[in-house]
Amino acid sequence: MQENILEVRDLSMSFFNQHGELPAVNHVSFSVEKGKTLGIVGESGCGKSMTSLCVMGLYPRPQGRIVGGSILFQGRDLTRLKPRELHKIRGKGIAMIFQEPMTSLNPVLTIGDQITETILLHEKVGKKEAKKRALDMISMVGIPMPEKVFASCPHQLSGGMRQRAMIAMALSCSPELLICDEPTTALDVTVQSQILSLINRMKDRTGASVMLITHDMGVINEMADTVIVMYAGQIVEQAETGELFAHPTHPYTLGLIQSIPPLDREVEELNVIPGSVPMLYELPEGCLFSPRCPYATERCRRERPDVTRASENHFVRCFRHMPGWEGD
Repeated sequence: MQENILEVRDLSMSFFNQHGELPAVNHVSFSVEKGKTLGIVGESGCGKSMTSLCVMGLYPRPQGRIVGGSILFQGRDLTRLKPRELHKIRGKGIAMIFQEPMTSLNPVLTIGDQITETILLHEKVGKKEAKKRALDMISMVGIPMPEKVFASCPHQLSGGMRQRAMIAMALSCSPELLICDEPTTALDVTVQSQILSLINRMKDRTGASVMLITHDMGVINEMADTVIVMYAGQIVEQAETGELFAHPTHPYTLGLIQSIPPLDREVEELNVIPGSVPMLYELPEGCLFSPRCPYATERCRRERPDVTRASENHFVRCFRHMPGWEGD
């Protein structure tokens, strides 16, 4: 039986403003096995990044608040830790590669200063050893002339180089869980492929587990062992990657897969999912996907479905796979 390094149980996180309570993450449960990659997929606004920020304890405060559930990392509930205790885990136990390194890296500090700061914070080493480790990490992620990059500020590097530097920083203390939040955003296709290959190599070399957050189903198919599909703050489908692509069950998952351009033929028009993800203050009364779903019935618009088992280790939140479905 595989051991889980992370277990998220019934997690709910809400924002509070003039509209009242707005559920950004709604009763989310999943686990990450040691040495495996969990893919989290969905459109922008589906709660993917907010879920990862809850794990890191970096969700916006005081507007945001975890209102239920637990986040167990190696058996410790991160939601109950004091800020100082959580600070010790970030970077050492759990590290994160953010969407846009230009806004995540400090613009006035060199890449070397930022990586060595992380090492000095979590490892009992001197400045000389920290610099050596930083240079080793810069070289390990495939950056040529590590000394030059070490002395460079973020704006002096290309997007791909900044992303590699971010990966070097995230892996500098050998974290056991690496969260990658849209790691290939705004990169060209060639650099995207290089970054994804690099993440896989680093995972194999360090034995880290990975949470990969993306809107790209092609990336999920290539990288993930298991997948959760999120929509409007909820998990709507969860399965092993091969099972999900062979038997997509939720209409939203099906729409995401069908929107992938085929490589074996030309198409005049790509498949699209009509409409957009609802705002948190405009969530529909029934199934959250019902306004965009081609199979929605009156029951779908009136009630919210619970999670049901589509097959072994394959779960879905849809009335079509519950007893008594009267649709097509």
